[in-house]
Amino acid sequence: MATYNLKFNKDDSVIRHLIIGLLADLNKKVSFYRQLDNDKRVEVDVPFYYSITGDDNFLRDSFLFSTANGLDCAPEPDKADGNYDKVPRGVLNLTSMTVDPSKLVNKRNVGHYSKMTDQNLLEGYRAEFEMIPITCSVDVEIILSSLLDIFKCTEQLIKKLYKSNQYNVEVGHLNEGIYRISAYYAMPDDYGKENPIEYGFDDKGTYKVTFSLDINSFVPSIDFGTEMKESNRLFGITGTVSDPQEASPNPETQTGSSRNTGLNI
Repeated sequence: MATYNLKFNKDDSVIRHLIIGLLADLNKKVSFYRQLDNDKRVEVDVPFYYSITGDDNFLRDSFLFSTANGLDCAPEPDKADGNYDKVPRGVLNLTSMTVDPSKLVNKRNVGHYSKMTDQNLLEGYRAEFEMIPITCSVDVEIILSSLLDIFKCTEQLIKKLYKSNQYNVEVGHLNEGIYRISAYYAMPDDYGKENPIEYGFDDKGTYKVTFSLDINSFVPSIDFGTEMKESNRLFGITGTVSDPQEASPNPETQTGSSRNTGLNI
């Protein structure tokens, strides 16, 4: 099967694609430089991940053993024995999602999307739809290794991301329709930092930059009852004109004429 017509359970989740688009945009833009010596200066990328903590079986499968119950206690050779966290790194966590009724627009707009037919062909369709505005609140935490890295990372966030940022995501299932929606987020004015001052023998000091983001986008609601193929074309117009005075015995009660027009599509 070709890669363009694969179907997964996650395809029709708009919120998931919005989070992935935000992760991709942050991964592409957030980095800072570190001077190693007098002649060498390297760029340090800050990868961003979504928070997946809380599932013990997932952590075992991904980081420890080949099976959930740890049969034979034999780790796979291509996986680390234990959980190793990369520093620096950024972690996103979705905290809330709300619908903004003040941004509702006209319901009966015509939208275009692609859908797979029974012959496994990807064809274009159009239908009436309603764009429901949503706001997703996200908490971002960036873990760093020193106070100087906090300063550098915060400065790069301001330089590259302040104030508004826009990205597009392609959402939808092949059986219902694939469409592209836009999303944007704005960087905050305040940034919190956390640096460990007191240490203990069992403590692991971490330096953090924390802030919140609001993703503004839409969830389309398509009226499939108005669906039409984009390949439909208007090839001609035929019509007939009739005079109602000819059909009525009393011409004084009928005035004007009527026109019946038919369309050939």
